[in-house]
Formats: sequence, structure tokens, C-alpha cells
Amino acid sequence: MLKYELIDNQKEEWIVFVHGIGGSTKTWKKQIDDFSEHYNLLLLDLPGHGLHASKIIRKVDAQMLHDGIKETLDYLHIESAHFVGLSLGTIIIAQFAIYHPECVKTIIFGAASLKVSGINRFAVIAANKIKRFVPYKFLYKFFAWFLMPRKHHKKSRSIFLREVVKLDKKTMYAWIEYVQLILKPEHLFDRLNELKKKILVISGEEDHCFLKGARVLANRIKDTEIQVIEKCGHVCTIEKWSDFNQRALNFLHTLRLDYITS
Repeated sequence: MLKYELIDNQKEEWIVFVHGIGGSTKTWKKQIDDFSEHYNLLLLDLPGHGLHASKIIRKVDAQMLHDGIKETLDYLHIESAHFVGLSLGTIIIAQFAIYHPECVKTIIFGAASLKVSGINRFAVIAANKIKRFVPYKFLYKFFAWFLMPRKHHKKSRSIFLREVVKLDKKTMYAWIEYVQLILKPEHLFDRLNELKKKILVISGEEDHCFLKGARVLANRIKDTEIQVIEKCGHVCTIEKWSDFNQRALNFLHTLRLDYITS
């Protein structure tokens, strides 16, 4: 079972938040106040992150992640929820929805990372090849600058570096290897189409690594909408958090109204 932060406001519905590599429940600090006005919140820590940071992870695989999320939901008696993911968390949510569709009402992908190509694919493969020959903190800085290169991305970079250094070296290596295994997740598109879930993709205009792939995702999967935040980089939940929150909550509220009136 995964460790978590729980905010139970006795609301009718739940939202589950899944962070990306190097993140934690703290990744969602800017979302808690706005979302908790309307929903109960479950913020998960992925293996080796946050409250799991003291545990060394030597291997990461999809089954471990699916089981961890499902066991946590079962323990908390949460039958179904809306899911919000950031970066790598979007892939984890997509895979979980395929294996446990009954648990997922709707999906919001922040900085959707389901499709990686070109120089981004090369960067991940290169990092996996050289990871044992360079100081592991160098890899952290490399990924921070690679994902968030602009001057006004500084806050997102600093938060990422502050959190990612808490990961054990072997844990970081395990996650890099996992990312390389899922560099070609095209099969996820077909499977997500079969689920017929409502999906919102929110990406930053300056997310040079994943915006193109996010647009492909939105075009390939039915009932998927993409919204792009201007002058925003990869970590849109922090850099333009108010904009992200408004777009996500509008999406959820609209679906609720559609359900009530249908």
C-alpha cells in the first residue's frame, strides 16, 4: 500500500493526485485549497518518494504501481474517484485506468507525458546509459534544466531539485529504467479509447518536451480535450497553478452539471 495524505471533507466525490518522478504529496500544495472546497482529496506518494523516501526501491514496474494504488483505495474504502496526474504520474494513471477502469471516473493529465519522441527519447536513453558513471545528483540537475530551461521556470526547477535530492541513488536509477521501458506507450492510446473516459489534458505552452505529444494524445483519444496555458513550462501545476486549478475544476464542474441534467 502507498503512503498518502488524506483530506476528507465529507464531500460526495474523491480526487486522487499522482505526482511525477522526484515529486511527492507536496507537489500539490497549490491545489489543496481550491480542490478541497469541492472534493475529498487523496494525495499519493509513489514508491521511494516523499513518505516512502527512507525505503530503497531497486525495481519499478507497472504491476507494483497498480497494486499499490488499488490497495490504498480499498483500504480507504474509496470505490471510484477522479484522477489528476502530473508528468510521469499521467502514465501511471493511464495504466491504472486500463487495469482498474471501475475505479476511475475522469482523468486530468497535467503536463501529459504519454508520448515521448526525438531528442526527449534520446535524453532518457542517454541518462539510463550513463547513470552509473556520473554523480547521480548531476542527473537530477540535468533533468531539471532539460525539462525547465527558461529563466521564469526557476521556481519549478528549484522545487524539483529540492524534492528529488531526497531520493536514494538506487531508487532514482530504478525510476530512470522504468521510464525507458515506457518510452513507447502507443498501445495506451488504443486502450484508453476503449475505456471511453472523459479526459482533460492541460499543458504549458513552453513544455518543449511533451506538448507535441500531448496534442497527439488529445487527437488520438475520444472525449479528450487539451488546454494550453500561455507562457508556462512543464510543471504547470506550480508555475501557473491558479490557471491550472481553474481549468481543471471547470472541467469537473461541467461534467457534474451534464450528469445532473442528463
